[in-house]
Amino acid sequence: MTHLDLSQITLCAVDSANVPLTARALHLSMQHCKFGDAVLFSHAGAHGLFRTVTIDDIKSIADYQTFRLRKLPALLDTPLALIVEWDGYVVEPRAWRPSFQEFDYIGAKWPYYSDGMSVGNSGFSLQSKKLFKALADPRFVPVPGENVDTLICRTYRPTLEREFGIRFAPAPVADLFSYENHLPGRPTFGFHGCGNMWRYTTDAEMIEIVEQLNPYVFATDHFALLIVNYAFMRKFVPLEQIYARMREYIAPDRARALLRRVTAPATADTIFTLCEVLINR
Repeated sequence: MTHLDLSQITLCAVDSANVPLTARALHLSMQHCKFGDAVLFSHAGAHGLFRTVTIDDIKSIADYQTFRLRKLPALLDTPLALIVEWDGYVVEPRAWRPSFQEFDYIGAKWPYYSDGMSVGNSGFSLQSKKLFKALADPRFVPVPGENVDTLICRTYRPTLEREFGIRFAPAPVADLFSYENHLPGRPTFGFHGCGNMWRYTTDAEMIEIVEQLNPYVFATDHFALLIVNYAFMRKFVPLEQIYARMREYIAPDRARALLRRVTAPATADTIFTLCEVLINR
């Protein structure tokens, strides 16, 4: 089997909540790509073809921010790092373009921004050592309640570009690299978001994945989108099991509200009613 040579890139993931699934994402990314290194940073042990580096338990967004902004840069040696998460990994190595390496940051665009700072999501992202070194500047501090990718790609982006020469990929390039909250126009190198995972797994495997999830995932927009997508496909068997798992932790009113966050209210209400009927038969 021919592997895509990405020896200038470290494949890495940071996780304390869904460690076995993050290990799965690393393995899937390594199936057709030869990386310079592959590392899982976690408080929990995991076995695989990657290295495991033990870190403190990440219990909050603040902990994750601190590790990504302050600690991760010193732990990587290659010029670039491909950062993956449990719900984002390589799916089409033939979509890789050498020109991706010309940028310091590439991640899926956020389609709801039109101010020139729409790139991008860090759940599946390529980031450079140059960027990591720049982030060591004491001005780039964690901010309570903010996601680390929002800090890098929006809050701190103007300073990173102006003072450190950091190059963020333009949206058309990002669209070739990954997607998250919009439908791709062609195969992409990777993706992010559990709401998109049904495209790359069987129904049975998706059910197994959901059974392993940390309960915090069930209250996310991405998980609500997964339910909506199964409803649109009329795949009632996996829909019933996935929704039932969600409802073990999420009250009915909250479940309806989550569905309304990712699709039109009338559609969300119809899907909510269908799901409730399925699990209460």
